[in-house]
Parts: sequence; structure tokens; C-alpha cells
Amino acid sequence: MFISTVEVLIARPLEDVFAFVGDVRNRPSWDESVDSEELTSPEPIGVGSTVRTRLRSMGKEYVYTWEIVEHEPPNRMRVESTSGPFPTSLVFEFAADDGGARVNASVTGRPGGLMRLFQPMIARQTQNNLDRGYARLKRLLETGSPS
Repeated sequence: MFISTVEVLIARPLEDVFAFVGDVRNRPSWDESVDSEELTSPEPIGVGSTVRTRLRSMGKEYVYTWEIVEHEPPNRMRVESTSGPFPTSLVFEFAADDGGARVNASVTGRPGGLMRLFQPMIARQTQNNLDRGYARLKRLLETGSPS
């Protein structure tokens, strides 16, 4: 098992940041590793909503399906994989901070079988993706442009 984390302070109201991050369809605009992310259940987004993600990592394409298992606007969301290369959990925590929003995100991966051999490399790549993605998210929400 590995856990990768990131924290970022975004100079936008807490509710706006939660609404943007919590709408999974926005993820490709700030996470370069994600090619597409689609809601596969009816709106509104909440507990029980399902999502399909196509992403690229370490030169390969992967597909994950997810279920939102916690949805507490504007403070917390937890998502669990229901299929993909290995079980993965995503946790997003949001808090008001100095007129903006502090976002803490974590990815917990549980590679098994042969994937376990690659766990250190997967963990490093996941951390790099988080660091780049949340820097882009901050720029996008503060300036309107991810670059």
C-alpha cells in the first residue's frame, strides 16, 4: 500500500473550490494525467454517484471506475475505485483558510500481485501527478488558466 498526499491553498471561496473539484467532469482541465472523466450516473453528484476515468501513467493507458462514498459539501469527498489496475481511494478535504480554501488530497493505492513489485515507482508517479495537478488547479481557479 502507498499513500500520496498534496496540500494547496487556493485564493477562492471554499464553496467555489469544492464545487469545481467535486464535479468530476472538471478533472481533465487541471490533471494532465486524466484524458477523460465522465459521470456515469444521473445528477446531482453525491453519495452513490459513479464515474469512469481514462488516464495515462508511466506510458500506459488505464481505465478506472469509481463510486463516491462520502460527499459532504463543502468540506469532504471520498471516492473508491470499483475497477481498475488496483484498488484505489481518493480523499479530498476542504477548509476555509485566510479568505481562500485549503485543499488536502490523498491517494491510497493497494497494488497486488505483480503490480506490488512496481509499487515504489507507482507511488512516485502518483505523487508527481498530484503535485503537478494541484499546482495547475490553483492556477486555473485563481487566474482562469492552468498554465
